Amino acid sequence: MPRSSLLSTVGGFFAVLAFLSAGAFAQIPDPVSSPAPTSTPQPERSADTPIDRPEADAAGLSGGLDADQIYAVLVAEIAARRGDMDTAFTYYLEAADLTKDPRLTELAVRSAIAAGNDAATEQGLQRWLDLDPTSTGAHQLGAFSRIKANDHEGALLHLMRLVQLSPDDPDAAFGQAAAIISRAPMPAARVGLMQALADQFPQSAHAQQSLAMVAASASQLEIADAAARRALELSPEWNKPRLFLVKLLISSDKRGEARSLLEEYLALSPDDQVLRMLYGQLLVEEEEFSSARDVFQRLLDNRPKEPDVLFAVGVLSLQLEDTEGARIYFTRLYETGERRDEAAFYLGQVEERAENPEAALAWYGKVKGANAVDAQIRTALLSAKGGDVRRAREILQQLRDRGPENAVLLYLVETEILESVGRPDEAMTIFDSALQAFPDDENLLYARALSAVKLDRIVLAEQDLRRIIEIDPGHADALNALGYTLADRTDRYAEAKGYIEKAYALKPDEPAILDSMGWVYYRLGDYETALDYLKRALENLSDGEIAAHLGEVLWAMNRREEALEVWDAAAKEHPDHEYLKEVMSRHRASGGEPSQ
Repeated sequence: MPRSSLLSTVGGFFAVLAFLSAGAFAQIPDPVSSPAPTSTPQPERSADTPIDRPEADAAGLSGGLDADQIYAVLVAEIAARRGDMDTAFTYYLEAADLTKDPRLTELAVRSAIAAGNDAATEQGLQRWLDLDPTSTGAHQLGAFSRIKANDHEGALLHLMRLVQLSPDDPDAAFGQAAAIISRAPMPAARVGLMQALADQFPQSAHAQQSLAMVAASASQLEIADAAARRALELSPEWNKPRLFLVKLLISSDKRGEARSLLEEYLALSPDDQVLRMLYGQLLVEEEEFSSARDVFQRLLDNRPKEPDVLFAVGVLSLQLEDTEGARIYFTRLYETGERRDEAAFYLGQVEERAENPEAALAWYGKVKGANAVDAQIRTALLSAKGGDVRRAREILQQLRDRGPENAVLLYLVETEILESVGRPDEAMTIFDSALQAFPDDENLLYARALSAVKLDRIVLAEQDLRRIIEIDPGHADALNALGYTLADRTDRYAEAKGYIEKAYALKPDEPAILDSMGWVYYRLGDYETALDYLKRALENLSDGEIAAHLGEVLWAMNRREEALEVWDAAAKEHPDHEYLKEVMSRHRASGGEPSQ
C-alpha cells in the first residue's frame, strides 16, 4: 500500500498525531522476565523489573515527526498489535534512524526479542547504544542477550558498563548485574561470570558480596564464604556480608560456628538491631527461650513499639508460661495497630491459660484474617467446656459450611468435644458421617480407630488401622497403634510384635513405639527386654502410661519397691492420669501398698 493511501485511512496527519499521543507504544510485549527483586534503591532501570515502556507524547516525539517518520512508527505499531514482531522491528528501527530517538530503538529491540530474532536483537542493540551509550536498559538487555548466546566476554563488557554508569549506588548496580547473571543456565557459568566481573573491581565490597550470593545460589559454598569474608575486609562495618555469613553457616548446619560469629559481630556492634534480631531468632531455634526473650527485650528498649519484636517477646513469654508478661506484650502490640489479629488471638490464648474464659472469648471475637478459623475453634472448645455443647457444634457446622477445605479438622474437633463431655457414641456417629464424605482420610480413620478402642470395638479399630496401612505401608503411627492394640486387647502377641517392629524400624526413637515394644515383650513374658524398652521410653518422655507399664514389668519381676518408686514419681507429675491410678489401685489391692 502506498504511504499516502495508508495515511488517508486513519484520517490524515493529525489523526496519526492523536493516535501516537494516546499511547500507541504501550502494546509492545516485554521480553524479559523478572528474577528475584532486590531491596536496594534502583537507578535508571533495574534488571529486576520489566523495562518501562516508552511513552510518546505530542511535545516530546509526535509533535516533531514528519510524514515518513509517522508512517514508520504507525506501521510498526500496527504490526506489533497483529503479532508480526519481525515487521515491527524493521519499522521501529527505521523510525529510530529517521528520528534519532533511542526510545524507538528500545521498541525495536523488544520486538526482535519477542520474535526470537537474535540477529535483529543485536542490530537493534547496537543502534540503541549508538544513539544513547549511557542507557542502562540497553546494557542490561545487551548483557542478557550475550549470556543467551553463551558469549560471556561480550556479557562482561555490558555488565562492567552497567556498574560504571551507577557510581553512586554500587550495591544496586552489582545487584542488577547479579540478577542478569542469574539468567545463565549453568551454575558454574554464573559463578565464573560473576567472578570475572568482581575481578574488574578488586576493591569493591559490593562486587564481592554479589559474588558470594551468586556462588551460594549455585551451591558453591566455599567461594561464597570466601567472597563474603573479603567483602567484610573491604567494608568492616557493612552488615550485609555479616548476616550472609551467619545464615550461610546455619544453612550448612554449622550452628555453633554461626552463633560464635554472630556473638563476635554483636560484641563489635552491640546496638545493631538487625544483628540482635537474628541472634534472638537463633536462640529461639536453639530453644533457649529465656535468653531469646532477654535479647528481644533489649531491642524493645530502643524501639518500644516495634510490632515484630513485641510479637516475639509475647510468644516467648507464653512459651515460658509467663502469662502476665505475655498479656502485657500482646496488649502493647494490639495498641500499636499492627498485627492486631495475631495480638487478639494470642491474648485469647493468654486468657485461656489464666482461666479467664469470658475474656478469652472476647478476644477471640475480635480475630479476623488468617487466625479467624482457629479463633472460632477455640471459641467452640471454650463453649463446650462451659457446658454449651450445642453452641460449640453450631459454630463448627458454620465453619464447615463456610470453609469446606477445613472440614476434616472441624470433624475431628467436634468428636474431641463430644468425647470430652462423655458422649462417645455421638462422637462415633460424627466419625461415620465424616468418613462417608472422606472415606480414605487417614486422620479420620486413625482418630476413629483410637476412639473405637476406648469403646472396646476392637474389630472396627483393627479395620480402620489396616486400611491406613493399606493406603500407606510406611505409616508408623498406624503400625504401632495396631500392634499395641493387638498386644493389649487380644492374645495375638506374635502378630502384634510384627507390626510394632515395623513401626520401630521407621521411628526407633519415638517414645510411644518404645513403649509398645516394651509392652509386647511384657505380654510375651520377656521381662528383661521389656524393661529395657520401657526405661528408654520413659527417659525420652515423662508420661503416665509409660510409667504405669514400667511399673507393671518391675512388679512382675518381683522388684516391687522399684515399681512403687516409679509409680509414685509419675503420680506426682501426672496426678490425674486415670490409667496410672487404675494400675496403682489394682496392685495395692493385690498386696502391694503404693506410697501416697
